[in-house]
Amino acid sequence: MANASGSGGDADDICRRINEEVRAYTSREINRLIQAALQQQQPAVPRPIHHRAVIRRDHVVAYQRLWDDYFAKLPRFGDNFFRRRFRMHLDLFMRIMNALERWYKYFRFRLDASGRLGHSLIQKCTTAIRQLAYGGAADTFDEYLHIGETTACDCLQYFC
Repeated sequence: MANASGSGGDADDICRRINEEVRAYTSREINRLIQAALQQQQPAVPRPIHHRAVIRRDHVVAYQRLWDDYFAKLPRFGDNFFRRRFRMHLDLFMRIMNALERWYKYFRFRLDASGRLGHSLIQKCTTAIRQLAYGGAADTFDEYLHIGETTACDCLQYFC
């Protein structure tokens, strides 16, 4: 029996040494492959930083111009021009505008993200109604109303 237990111990030692050799070989091979992969990688090239173009829009001046042109007591353009440009009478426009202001926070006059006065209710309603009336692109209102394309699209979406 001593012979059998002694030969069993030799077999266990052999299996243990084989397992250690396999683990050592596997570990060395994995480390070699990792090092080879790291050496082949190109150094990371930083992406260029692109800054957004900031367009200074004076919302207050645009609002005053719109007010003077159509909504003042003595507007630059009369009722006929208003009817032709807005495709409705001034009274209807004012009712729509007041209803939007009552029901939707978006149409209320407030500060924009930079802390400046944002677009007025009249500017937002004018943008939405003219888009519906003429079917023009959203960025066509930037020059007169100083409203960017994204804001004009938002105005139309909230209006609808």
